[in-house]
Amino acid sequence: MDFWARLLGGSSRKKQAAPNNPQQRLARFRQRYNQILQTWQKSTNLAHDREALGTIRRALQALTAILNDESRSPAPHMCLQFAAASQIYTAVSKIAATSHDEGMVRDAVAFYNALIDSEEEDFLENDVFAVSLMNFVDRTIGSGSMGVGEDIEADIVELLFGIAAKIRLQPEILPVWFTTTASADSEGRLVNKKTDFAGVTQKEDFPLCYQLIDHVHHEGRIGDFARTGLLYIFESASRSIALEQWIVNSDLPTLMATGLGALYSTMSRKLSILHPQQDMSLILSLSDYSDMQPNLQAESFFGLDFQNHLVTFLSYLIFWQDVLEHCRSVDVRLTLIDHFQALFLQQLLYPSLLESSDADGGSSVAVLTYLRHILDALDHPELVHMMLQYLLALLDYTSMSPKTPRSPAAVKRRQSLMLLNAPDKEDDRLNPSLFNLVDLVLGSTGSSNPQTVIAALKLTTVILSKSHGYALGSLVKVMNLHHKEHHRTVGSLNQELELYLNLAINVAGLEGVDEAYDNYLKDTLSSLESHPCSLKTIALPATSSKSQAYFDSAEGTARDVDPHQLLPEDPLFQSLVELMLRFLTNDVETNLALTEAIITLGTCSQIRLEGWLSVDPADYHFDSADPEPDKFSSDNLRDMYMAGRFPTWSSSATPRLLACLQQLQRQIDALRADIMDWDEHVANRKHIFRFQQDITDEANISTPQSRSVRAPSEPPLGSWAPQIPKHVLDSSATPSRAQSPRGRKETLSGSRNTPTTSPAPSRFGGQTLVGSPSRGLSPMSAPQVGNRQTSLISDVEAGLAGIKNERFFKRRIRFRRAAGSQEVEVMLSKFQPPPREADDATAGAEKKEEDDIREASLLHIITNVVILQNFVLEVVALMQVRASLFNEVRFV
Repeated sequence: MDFWARLLGGSSRKKQAAPNNPQQRLARFRQRYNQILQTWQKSTNLAHDREALGTIRRALQALTAILNDESRSPAPHMCLQFAAASQIYTAVSKIAATSHDEGMVRDAVAFYNALIDSEEEDFLENDVFAVSLMNFVDRTIGSGSMGVGEDIEADIVELLFGIAAKIRLQPEILPVWFTTTASADSEGRLVNKKTDFAGVTQKEDFPLCYQLIDHVHHEGRIGDFARTGLLYIFESASRSIALEQWIVNSDLPTLMATGLGALYSTMSRKLSILHPQQDMSLILSLSDYSDMQPNLQAESFFGLDFQNHLVTFLSYLIFWQDVLEHCRSVDVRLTLIDHFQALFLQQLLYPSLLESSDADGGSSVAVLTYLRHILDALDHPELVHMMLQYLLALLDYTSMSPKTPRSPAAVKRRQSLMLLNAPDKEDDRLNPSLFNLVDLVLGSTGSSNPQTVIAALKLTTVILSKSHGYALGSLVKVMNLHHKEHHRTVGSLNQELELYLNLAINVAGLEGVDEAYDNYLKDTLSSLESHPCSLKTIALPATSSKSQAYFDSAEGTARDVDPHQLLPEDPLFQSLVELMLRFLTNDVETNLALTEAIITLGTCSQIRLEGWLSVDPADYHFDSADPEPDKFSSDNLRDMYMAGRFPTWSSSATPRLLACLQQLQRQIDALRADIMDWDEHVANRKHIFRFQQDITDEANISTPQSRSVRAPSEPPLGSWAPQIPKHVLDSSATPSRAQSPRGRKETLSGSRNTPTTSPAPSRFGGQTLVGSPSRGLSPMSAPQVGNRQTSLISDVEAGLAGIKNERFFKRRIRFRRAAGSQEVEVMLSKFQPPPREADDATAGAEKKEEDDIREASLLHIITNVVILQNFVLEVVALMQVRASLFNEVRFV
């Protein structure tokens, strides 16, 4: 039978695989290990012996494969036992470090990973293993190391991250990786007599921690693993008194604070936020924006190098927040905050604010932009409190948490830090009470440099939206109100809404108003609900998942905001009104930032609109001749009738913003009377914006994957992007700043249970008034859509080029404002002054000093008119939604 079997199956029988039993596996493992040792000992210069390196690498890869195979096999694991008993990792560490070969380092990392992942023989609890591994890491990626590629460096940092994660989950192995030579006091706390303001550098105590902190500034995998690993280390400090006190006394807080300062210092001192010509959006191209000249000495905000520096700085700032969030040790957390305050805020950030100037053409823009980014990224209550208390010169900014107890070591460390930060002379002390962020913002809003104005308005918007409580009394002058009831009536609200709506229609026509207004209602509702001051106003304590203590804590809001009213003499609002008076000649980006700041100011639920946006109830006048029904079935019906009456008021009682808008309307009326086909030009401009929006929507529908692809001109994440593209990309009617929540199906009337959610419903009947050439297109396949889209874009670009080059739209219009006057006069074509003669130079110079004369092209003015209409509609939406959401008007 064997003969026939051999004949049928072939003359040669298949070799059976060698049995993988523990003894044979151990034999192969020892053979490979001995091969490594012999080759290493025979080589006189391993770094230059390529043959020996190849032999050792193949043997080391075989060892790693055997270990991985054994980890998946049943016990006994004799190879792991042999590796632990023979401490073969020490030889691997020395060979890899002396080879100066990246491939050898990569194989050594894989070998260490195999030992750690086995979770046997307690390698992470072995002192020799810890020393061997950290020596290997220091020789490969430490200071003065051989230098390896980023991918290998990322693998090594990932290995360190894995160890930090093990320490977090198994605190008992911390003493293996962390040792200290500091002595303990009578209470068991560590005392280091060498401690000074910067702490003690003792890398030999915790080399793992120092390796991680050396790599937290990197981007990509290296920085991610380093930052997360360091987070785990700080989190472990709450479970180890020795580690907690070591961090307090070490130089780790100093390294973190100085590292943040170093990244801040890499960003340019002078900055230009002008958009480059090649990436200019539609709304900018249809204006005089291209005529603005950038400062050649300032770095462009949209440059790739600057964006990389900014993203790196913001990433490290967010890492600071994560550390404070994960750190449960009070001493460590407060020590970190002290160093942030002393070494970054007081020694670097505030001096840059103090030294900024609008005269040098960019330093004020840079500081304001950096502050906006910092405050926009900060969410940790203690950091926000400390920064705004200091920069706004509020009281008690030096005492962060007076009620939080600290250990004697932490108190001593803080005293040493503050003593170092104190100047030698009292006159040299930087005092925010002399010049602070309020002074910088108020001075910048009145600057003649549009970039400075834009940066100041953007910073103001961030402070008002995220930290409104800190702005009250400092940036915004207000008067607290003792009464919480509202005295405005539904009749006055309807009257005011009607005035604003009519003004919006008179400014730029009826077309598109209804749809744009509907979108603004949804946007405003979302903004009001998400505002931090609205948390207490609209929350229902009985059904809220948060306790009342949550709303009183720092997590809910850093400072309580009581009902308040804007003072008429508020400098910030006066600056906003001054800018509004020049709305038609302002650059487009300034107007977008201006309107955003005004809307943000009115988004706070605790601010009253009387005096600046609506009429004060004390100024209501009712017609005594108005016939009153003789009989009412109840007093409630009579009160409802009285509250619904339309009041009148004197011109002096007109809200300041409404008066400013009415003056802008008069300027537009003068232009309409002087320029032929004015309304047609405005309507065409609105069609252009809507047509561009339709093309964008069609492209997004036909290519859904494009939504995740960033446009080439769009700044990276974490950077500041002006709100200009919002007008073109997010509005369904005309340009608008806020993004419309397209997915919301509910109407405003169904969102809240109020007596009447919409006191003044739209008088346009809800019909869609906006038409678009692309709305009637039949569904097409993706290639047809692409071809059609390309054709449409070409047509639009050709039309835009014709508009911008047409002589009619290049016509310059002058606006004159007499000195000391609030009225702006449009200098129409028939009143244009003649050229000034040479002998009248002196008189002309005096006149120029007295009158504020500005000019802009007709192309620019029409775009600003479209923006103005959208702003007025947003104001109307704000008043209407506030009335229903916050019950701001009386119905009885």
